[in-house]
Amino acid sequence: MSSQYRKIRYEGEGPYGSIDEHWLYIHSHDTVDVVNVYDDNGNHLFSFTETGFDMGMALQVAFSNWQDEKMILVPTDEWNEKIKNK
Repeated sequence: MSSQYRKIRYEGEGPYGSIDEHWLYIHSHDTVDVVNVYDDNGNHLFSFTETGFDMGMALQVAFSNWQDEKMILVPTDEWNEKIKNK
């Protein structure tokens, strides 16, 4: 089984307005077309595949075209139920 391992650096806000350096670690299973993304602590963040309209494609739309027809407005009550109150 063929795999590729990569990492990419990004910056996040640290204490007192400082900038912290972080890494995303990306493991691509080439044989089964699955990509796994981990944070710099080794925690699995998400996975996506090349079948259908997967999470990877959804993230591309969300980060590149906020006005895309696939982006649906979330009512406040749904947001509070699913996200805010967790």
